[in-house]
Amino acid sequence: MNSRHKISSSMAVATVVFLILTWATPAKAQRTYTVTDLGAVAGAFETVPNGINNRGEVAAVSFVSFFPLETIGFVVTKDGKMLLLPTLGGQSSLPSAINNRGEVAGSANFAGDTITHAALWDGDLSQVTDLGTLGGATSDALWLNDKLEVVGDSIIANGTDTHAFLWKNGKMLDLGTLGGSNSLAFVNNEGGQIVGQSDITTAIDPTFGIPQFHGFLWERGIIKDFGEVFGGHFNDATGINDRGQIVGGADLAGDLIGHAFSIEGGSIKDLGALPGDNNSGAANLNNLGQVVGISASVVPGLPPVSGFECPCRATIWEDGKATDLNTVIPANSGWQLQFAIAVNDQGQIVGVGARRTDFDIHAFLLTPHDAAAASTPAAAANFNSSMDWSQASATRILMVNGKPRVVRER
Repeated sequence: MNSRHKISSSMAVATVVFLILTWATPAKAQRTYTVTDLGAVAGAFETVPNGINNRGEVAAVSFVSFFPLETIGFVVTKDGKMLLLPTLGGQSSLPSAINNRGEVAGSANFAGDTITHAALWDGDLSQVTDLGTLGGATSDALWLNDKLEVVGDSIIANGTDTHAFLWKNGKMLDLGTLGGSNSLAFVNNEGGQIVGQSDITTAIDPTFGIPQFHGFLWERGIIKDFGEVFGGHFNDATGINDRGQIVGGADLAGDLIGHAFSIEGGSIKDLGALPGDNNSGAANLNNLGQVVGISASVVPGLPPVSGFECPCRATIWEDGKATDLNTVIPANSGWQLQFAIAVNDQGQIVGVGARRTDFDIHAFLLTPHDAAAASTPAAAANFNSSMDWSQASATRILMVNGKPRVVRER
């Protein structure tokens, strides 16, 4: 046999093998989820879950009054029990994150409810520790890792400016700013890397009436500015995993819309928005690289990374694709999932959404399961799109200290 015939035979064999492998390998099934209402404190008008650990425990807060502001924090255990968090003597507690040991970081009020300090609750939630401040009156803890390193923000000694902090071994370290007066530390990982947002100037932006701010990475005493990620003047970094992958949201050039982004190995990726939406933001991610957040339109008058106009859709980005989480829950769920806030390494997701029964804002837990045991994505999509959600659509989700605050226009 000559070489030409040998090449032809080899190509024929390779083609057959390829066809067999292609035929034998089924397409990847769409992951589906069960959806659970995490409950609320009696009298609450809004409940927001701010974190979930790898044991499936959720830190959440119920808002029972806006004027004056009163919040009641709690943890939902993996078997569905609600455990209320003690305060520092006042009425309010507000958990922001829970680590894999069950310890919780957030804030709590002193007696009189005029002063709030960053707080740390131990694993059995019976003891609360005041983390202090950077010299000012108030502080707020926003995240913690399994090493009990806590990050957040605090008023500094001048009584007006807010700076990001790292609390470690009983001491609070000022992380500084990117040149402006204010900064916030949103998340830290097990390697000690911290991400957040900082004003880059004290000058007021003429369009939005606030100083321009950028996302930052703090590592070993150095704070790094992400710059104008997509050409806009506003961006933030809301999550970092143990691989160092970072997510957040950034305005596009012109500051009319913004998109979720990820940074890995120095490469920035635009995660885009769902079809029909112009705005998106990433809230957090897990160590598998699954990113969760929101896709919607932008709230007029605010930087796109700071506000979302509903109808809005809880979103997951994975395998290079954005998926509306409303299309992968059972068709008879009765939910409109609006914002996915956190995801653990088991793929469980917590967020906020509206229920068809009352259109109020509820906290949800999504648990992934085999696609064959649930409704198909198409059925779920038809169900949600055919329902009249007009009563629930007058909703805005504003980002306050890196956490969502739902505003209903009744």
